[in-house]
Amino acid sequence: MDNNQHVRLPKGYERGQIDQFLVDKFAFLVESSISQKWTYYDTFDWRLFNRSLVLRHAGQELILEHLSSGEALNCLTCDSAPGFVWDLPDSPLRNRLEPIIDKRALLPLAGIHTQSMTYRILNKDDKTVARVIHTEVRTLDEESDPLLATYLSLRPVRGYPKYSRKLAKQLRRAGRETSMPEDLYFSALKQVGKKPGSYSRRLNLRLKPKKRSDSSAKVILRYQFEIVKANEAGIKADIDTEFLHDYRIAIRRTRSALSQIRDVFPTETTEHFKKEFRTLGQRTNELRDLDVYLLSESEFEAKLPVTMRQDIVPLFDYLRLLREQALEEVTDSLSSSEYAGLLGEWQAFLNEPVPKKPVAANATMPIVDLARKRIYKRYRRVIRDGNYILTHTQDELLHALRIECKKLRYLMEFFASLFPRKQLGRLNKQLKKLQDNLGEFNDLSVQQEYLMNMAEDLPLDNFRSRKALVATGYLVENLGYEQKAVKANFADTFTEFASPANQKLFRQLFATKGKRAGR
Repeated sequence: MDNNQHVRLPKGYERGQIDQFLVDKFAFLVESSISQKWTYYDTFDWRLFNRSLVLRHAGQELILEHLSSGEALNCLTCDSAPGFVWDLPDSPLRNRLEPIIDKRALLPLAGIHTQSMTYRILNKDDKTVARVIHTEVRTLDEESDPLLATYLSLRPVRGYPKYSRKLAKQLRRAGRETSMPEDLYFSALKQVGKKPGSYSRRLNLRLKPKKRSDSSAKVILRYQFEIVKANEAGIKADIDTEFLHDYRIAIRRTRSALSQIRDVFPTETTEHFKKEFRTLGQRTNELRDLDVYLLSESEFEAKLPVTMRQDIVPLFDYLRLLREQALEEVTDSLSSSEYAGLLGEWQAFLNEPVPKKPVAANATMPIVDLARKRIYKRYRRVIRDGNYILTHTQDELLHALRIECKKLRYLMEFFASLFPRKQLGRLNKQLKKLQDNLGEFNDLSVQQEYLMNMAEDLPLDNFRSRKALVATGYLVENLGYEQKAVKANFADTFTEFASPANQKLFRQLFATKGKRAGR
């Protein structure tokens, strides 16, 4: 726990003024100056900040701290800067970071250079009873090296608490207010033009219930457009796989909004952009598939007998080679004039004011009415199809239901701000459980076919490749057993989602008055 008190000093406050302040009230000795450099880290989507955590690399230490208190939670000796969590040695710090950071890269946010001078406060017996540390903080900017802050830290000495309290009281009388460690974090990021929490792929929208549906649809679509643009550079630089993942989610949400928020734009406009965004999504399919398989390499290996785990290595070496080619194709596409032209056209459409006399039938309908209509219709379709599958469990029907559930989930996300948060959260939780079941079933189905196709592409005149084909066959067989188990869980998962209590809540939130009453 950080027991120090921190006092921010005004700009231009020099060390001589500190000396004068102390000499008037205390006896003290000055210790040697200490210089330190560190760098703050977080993911692109601010996963640490969103949990009130700060990660900094200072010298040979990687330190995780609480943002507001400055309390050091975990520390690890680490010579090099962090990259991915899995690059860190096994440690309490890694264990704490793994579920938070997951697949994301840790990116440097801002560099700090501190110069500290320690004053030992002495009593009449010349014993050290407190320490005052004067620190100047600068950003690591080679061109300007601007002064970011100057502050004092009051460090108590055990057995002499009254001296630290007296120092703090004297500083307050001098008009110096206490400053928390988080102030330095925010100041450093502000200096380099970064705003904590500035990016999230989640739909943090506040729609107005009575606003026109066409205007509200554009609010949703503009939000997705910003996510698309925010992730382009990360995809090209191949920083981590989540840039592409977020990009693809934004593309899918865009297509879903165009398809499901119906009759709010002219038909030809909607169909044109639906087609274009479908093409954009398809161009990234292969790269995303390869990312998923390569990220799952260790999980797939664990499904094999120990004696077979090295046999499958040639398959993943081949997938890495394919990924290099797929990344180059995606990067070329994102850099093309065709792509720039489409996004320019799309942005121009989104920024156009909605027409006073629209031709689309639902354009002027209050968005809350359209939201209820579309969500409830999609929900009833999910219930109908799910009940049919309970007695007709063909694999292709489960795949179709997965798509219907995804459409329902997107609608509920788009319009979340229009409905009670607690009740909607309950329904979303149940829907997610059903989606997870259907998604796992679909993934296992696709994985079996994909892995066998890739393994068969290996040169069979090579001994290692033949062993890889055998190992892949063993893996695919295990995936098939898992798929059967997931399929067996569908009935219970769907029945829970379609419970009378959930159906009643869906009616209350989304059905028209007549349907709510059961007419």
